[in-house]
Amino acid sequence: MALFCTDTFLDAYADRIAVVAPDLEIVVLRRGEEVAAADIERITMAFFSSDAWPERAAQFMKVTLEATDLRWLHSMSAGVDSPIFSMFMERGVRVTTSSGATASPIAGTVMLYLLALSRGLPGWLRSQASHEWSPTSFRELDGQRIVVVGQGPIGQEVVRLADAFRMDPVIVRRTIRGDEPCPVRTLDELTDAVRAADAVVIALPLVDATRGIVSAEVIDAMGPHAMFVNVGRGELVDQPALTEALVSGRLGGAGLDVFASEPLPVDDRLWDLPNVIISPHTSGASDGAVSRVVEIFLDNLERFVRNGPLRNEVQRA
Repeated sequence: MALFCTDTFLDAYADRIAVVAPDLEIVVLRRGEEVAAADIERITMAFFSSDAWPERAAQFMKVTLEATDLRWLHSMSAGVDSPIFSMFMERGVRVTTSSGATASPIAGTVMLYLLALSRGLPGWLRSQASHEWSPTSFRELDGQRIVVVGQGPIGQEVVRLADAFRMDPVIVRRTIRGDEPCPVRTLDELTDAVRAADAVVIALPLVDATRGIVSAEVIDAMGPHAMFVNVGRGELVDQPALTEALVSGRLGGAGLDVFASEPLPVDDRLWDLPNVIISPHTSGASDGAVSRVVEIFLDNLERFVRNGPLRNEVQRA
């Protein structure tokens, strides 16, 4: 068996790999070098690590696609909405993700958005930049209804933090399991669920069934005081409708980490809206998340070489 990985990852974790799989061969993606055809033929598993994104992603995936004996691919991301993952699974390649590795920092960023928007932080910063002393009051998060759409690891952590801030969480998910820590609505009730919301947080994966789920109708159902946060995928949301609601004041504010087109075009109106906080798809890009990704991969590597069940394996639809 041969693992395909980057030189950066190997330099940092060669000793750990040797402990888990001492007989494992390594094919390395080195900066500025091509991978030999004979080495590509040896690849049976691949780790798409965080350091490969974005500069070396194309080269990494090109080699991986050419590896005809590839059996398993582990990705540093939680989402598998890119068509390339479907291509691998159609070939019979097992695909696993790092779901859960970024849940804590992303949920923390969600609370950052909500605290900043509820307190008017963008206005404070504008006043500071212009040296203006402009005291204002703000809304507390205590008691506010927060609707969390999605109950994967990120959504679960958002609910936990919202409860710690004494908010009133409601979960919206595909099916009700019965063990949720707060009231639950189903996805087909989304429009009705957001009507009384003070905050709506989108933490869904992007699949065919969820694409565009935050429609103009859903956005119009939110009140003018509501805060909207998206840490899922941009394609989940009708972005033009969201923009119009924010411009017109029909929606109170938004914290946005993901967009329909990334990078967000420089002339997009969202950049200049005073009630919007934008982050460049980095809500989970913490130092701790990178190490948790590696731990999930190494755990799966040990499972793979022992023919055990893999964590976070993606099931074909």
